[in-house]
Amino acid sequence: MEIQWYPGHMTKTRRQIQADLKLVDLVAEVIDARIPLSSRNPDIDELAADKPRLIILNRADQADPAMNRAWGDWFRARGWAVLETNARDGKGVSQFPAVIRQ
Repeated sequence: MEIQWYPGHMTKTRRQIQADLKLVDLVAEVIDARIPLSSRNPDIDELAADKPRLIILNRADQADPAMNRAWGDWFRARGWAVLETNARDGKGVSQFPAVIRQ
């Protein structure tokens, strides 16, 4: 099976995201705590620039706790809220409503 790339597909997706973002109050970005920068969508900062942001460091239990703190500080310095979670066992997930209210 050959996979074909359709350049217009990403343009359509980007336009849809831009339209959808007009309807939301906050952007919750779920990233992998083990690889926080490379697991991010490279366009999200531009697309969500005017929205409050919650960075969810998922799989925090599998990452170095000192690095989780360092990355949390890095994201907070940009004005974003941060929540460490482990979706497998639910650790931190219950804090989601309280964090977004802040």
